Amino acid sequence: MTIMTDALACFTLTNKVALVTGGAQGLGKEIASLFLDVGASVVLTDLNGEAAMATAAELAPKGPVIGLAMNVADEAAVQSAFAAAARHFGGVDILINNAAYRKKASTMDMPVEEWDMMHAVCTRGTFLCLREAVKQMRGRGGGSVVNISSMSAQHPTIFPNMHYDSAKAGVDAITRLAAVEFGRDGIRVNSVLPGGMATPGPDKMRAMEAQGGPKIEGPALIPGRNILGRVAQPIEMARAVLFLASDAASYITGAELLVDAGFTKG
Repeated sequence: MTIMTDALACFTLTNKVALVTGGAQGLGKEIASLFLDVGASVVLTDLNGEAAMATAAELAPKGPVIGLAMNVADEAAVQSAFAAAARHFGGVDILINNAAYRKKASTMDMPVEEWDMMHAVCTRGTFLCLREAVKQMRGRGGGSVVNISSMSAQHPTIFPNMHYDSAKAGVDAITRLAAVEFGRDGIRVNSVLPGGMATPGPDKMRAMEAQGGPKIEGPALIPGRNILGRVAQPIEMARAVLFLASDAASYITGAELLVDAGFTKG
């Protein structure tokens, strides 16, 4: 038993502080919950501050966790949240850039404001949080950043989705460059590229379509295209994130890990 425990220690986050953006529900909540299970202290942030605090209260029996309001696209808000993380836990060792904006818009009819909002949240938000995390990680001997991208950054999945796909491709570009730039500081930066998940997002998308929103089409809706024939449960994505965040992935940086049931290979 001791041998097994020692062998698995690299998969734990004991004495680590993790900040998870978009953590009030869905994948972010699942990541926060799993991280608490393996020993981390968690700063859970969300645009909806009340929801973040409610989720933190729900998860509190698992371990040290706080919930904070944070708009990832707002520089002052990001700086304030990271300062709060430092006050509560001393600083951040792990950043999970999970927050996203998912509203669909037709390529030909998309208001430029919709394009700008998508990139403000997904790419600018990733950049702002990465920058604040690096400041703290440099003083803590290094760290790990996991950016949540999408399989649609590499392969068309559904449309209308051009603003989302391009923003997530930008997230992966940030990952590659940051891995090189901050490797000398002992900071690893990787991306997880999820496929379809059983989270509230797809339900909201279908509801908007039913209410007269853009019709959802594309390769991801073709029967049998997903090799495993099902959507993922959030915990399956969270485990991939944990792997890259943990010392089990100590020699991995600049990677883009597809977790898509083989969709992009089919």
